[in-house]
Amino acid sequence: MLFDVLHLRGRLLTGLPWTERRQELEALGLAGPAWSTPAALVGHGAQALRATREHGLEGLLCKRLASRYAPGARSRDWIKIRNMRTADVVVGGWLPGAGRLTGLPGSVLMGQYERPGGDLRYVGAVGTGWSERERAELARLLHASETPACPFAQAPPVAATAHWVRPRLVGEVRYATRTRGGLLRQPSWLRLRPDLSPEESSAYLD
Repeated sequence: MLFDVLHLRGRLLTGLPWTERRQELEALGLAGPAWSTPAALVGHGAQALRATREHGLEGLLCKRLASRYAPGARSRDWIKIRNMRTADVVVGGWLPGAGRLTGLPGSVLMGQYERPGGDLRYVGAVGTGWSERERAELARLLHASETPACPFAQAPPVAATAHWVRPRLVGEVRYATRTRGGLLRQPSWLRLRPDLSPEESSAYLD
């Protein structure tokens, strides 16, 4: 996906405003079997964001029309607005942390059911969103639920270093989108749901 052009026919374009760089990019007519120039929308931001939500897209990248390209620097002239979703997940295992997290979970392995009474499918690992106290409490619960058997219908790629637990802990996570393989992209832990059993939760695949 070609979003910008920085150097063209011996000319450095980073000092030009975005509108002029965009004109240069569009004039190239770059389209092919494995590359394209996505359309850019000027204005109508609220409607565009709503459309991304309705179509299950990640969000918007908003750029000031007069913004220059700043190599290697963050700029408030470019802002990413992500559509974040939440989901219930069932904890099926954990990966040990390192360094100051030795003995504690570095991340937990999440699952969701195909349907009520169906197989538990692996949907990714989450390793952010806990305070130190919450991580320590989660470690206690995980150690109390350990089992030698993998609870997922298909063992995840991290199985060699995983500790398995009985699938009875439910958590709520925030995530951006799902990958084509069904994994949750950019997950962050929100809270443990001790009020819910897996059967009572909505931990099912979309």
